[in-house]
Amino acid sequence: PILEDPLLVIHPPMLYMGYVGLSVAFAFSVAALISGRMDAAWARWTRPWTLAAWIFLTIGIILGSFWSYYELGWGGWWFWDPVENASFMPWLVATALIHSLAVSEKRGAFKSWTALLAIAGFSLSLLGTFLVRSGVLISIHAFALDPKRGMFILILL
Repeated sequence: PILEDPLLVIHPPMLYMGYVGLSVAFAFSVAALISGRMDAAWARWTRPWTLAAWIFLTIGIILGSFWSYYELGWGGWWFWDPVENASFMPWLVATALIHSLAVSEKRGAFKSWTALLAIAGFSLSLLGTFLVRSGVLISIHAFALDPKRGMFILILL
């Protein structure tokens, strides 16, 4: 019954859409690093994807908080559950990345820092997905525990 809520049709896909957006920012950043063309055009192409990722992550986190507030009765909007933090960390990095991309585009500064943030955001998305779906964490979000699945996901990473 707890997983039959209509918000759960929207909440996880929003988070995953945010992770996908961060993967595009990661791909643009790695391409810019390899080609040596970390210019304003690179930042201009990366920023919309990062902003879209940030919006999707924000919606996913808000929907999850709202759902837990009325469904689980935790008495608050945020519980600092490990799975909540696994989605919050990429959101924080995406927030910094949006600002860093704006500075890189307008002033040409923070290029290395911006690329590092894009790589970190994608890496945290992968790590968060692994931790949430593998059953490694003990959490209210652990609905299906299968140790074989954790090994399979680790091999994919």
